[in-house]
Amino acid sequence: MPEHAPRPSRLRRWIRRMTARRAERPLPSPVPAAAAPLSRPEGAAPALAAWQDFLPLPNDTPFEMLRVYRVLRDAVPDISDAVWTWKRLCHAGHTVAVAEAGSPRDAAEALARAEALQRRVNPGAGGLAGLMDIAYAALFTYGAAALELVPGRGRSGIHDVVPVDVWTLRFRREGGRVTAWQDTGDGQPVELPESRLVYVGLDRDGTNPYGRSMLRAVPFVVRIQQRLMEDMAKATHNAGWARLHFARRADAPARGESAEAYAERQTRTLAALRDAVSGLAPDQNLVTHDDVAVSVLQADHRAAPFYDQHKAVEEQLITGLHMMPVLMGRNYGSTETYGTAQFEVVNRQVNTVNREMRAALERLFNLDLALAGVDARVAVTMRGNRTVDPLRDAEARAKEIDNALRLRDAGLLDDQALRETLAAAPAM
Repeated sequence: MPEHAPRPSRLRRWIRRMTARRAERPLPSPVPAAAAPLSRPEGAAPALAAWQDFLPLPNDTPFEMLRVYRVLRDAVPDISDAVWTWKRLCHAGHTVAVAEAGSPRDAAEALARAEALQRRVNPGAGGLAGLMDIAYAALFTYGAAALELVPGRGRSGIHDVVPVDVWTLRFRREGGRVTAWQDTGDGQPVELPESRLVYVGLDRDGTNPYGRSMLRAVPFVVRIQQRLMEDMAKATHNAGWARLHFARRADAPARGESAEAYAERQTRTLAALRDAVSGLAPDQNLVTHDDVAVSVLQADHRAAPFYDQHKAVEEQLITGLHMMPVLMGRNYGSTETYGTAQFEVVNRQVNTVNREMRAALERLFNLDLALAGVDARVAVTMRGNRTVDPLRDAEARAKEIDNALRLRDAGLLDDQALRETLAAAPAM
């Protein structure tokens, strides 16, 4: 009986069939090892991918303008003064209080951890107070402030908080959410985890995540101001200082005096007058015959037009910086009511900014408590600036309390509503 070769199994036939198909397919093109670099050499036009990658600043402002804002802050006195003043008006300190706690022990531990955290972060540079100073400086220079939360070992709390350079932050929209990245300058941006990044942006436009700097409105005005100051300096230097002019009236030649002798005598007389004048002290006077006249030579400085023009430009600069003139060393009003109204407006703006900073601080403290397993939640109150008339405010506060107590006695308010109405202070 003839022997037949064994038939291959189904698995082997399937493997051969798939191998033959793969052999017929063309080899795929090689995949690039890395994406195209994001950075570009100086002077090169930006690639289209760069515009599609990161979200632009409001109004498509170039990112290099963030560095320009820093230069303006450090070089232009009015801008430096405005940022300095805004920062210190807002950075008046804060208090931490327990809002909710599972037990008195948790409440005490929450306050202790909050106090320890304020000393632990930003070591060697003033703790949390120094970190807030950096954040406010960035907020009023770039329109945004950014902090990174560094968890401790085993995520048992917040170990440190470090400032993030705002001019290196970029945002990208991915899958319906916005992610934060840091442009390191080497073409390899680093993604910043959302859970560890605290970003505070001022005056955001719609869905644009970037904050808008108040300095965006001033570069054109600053250019006019600096040009005006330069022209004024040139005009003043050209005009010089007032000078004394001595004019001597030459006498007639003497009888029989030759022309050469007459010229030599006039030269000696002028030389003697010049020596006498050059040797005079500021408190000495010159006595001569009536043939010498003294006059003052000076140019017309025209100071008023320069001052008026500079003041007009200055007003635009102060307006763009959202500042009141009296806080920048100027005061265009002579009444106390004018200054009081301005300061009230400034305090309202301070309260608005500090609401966002308060939310950032509460996130910091409460995240530390959550990581440590403390059953408590704290609330932060930002300290405000004293008003112009504290006595008037105290009297108004007393009347507010008296009216609230009367409403409670009349049965129109319960104890809970009374406590909500009579908060210790207008919270920010």
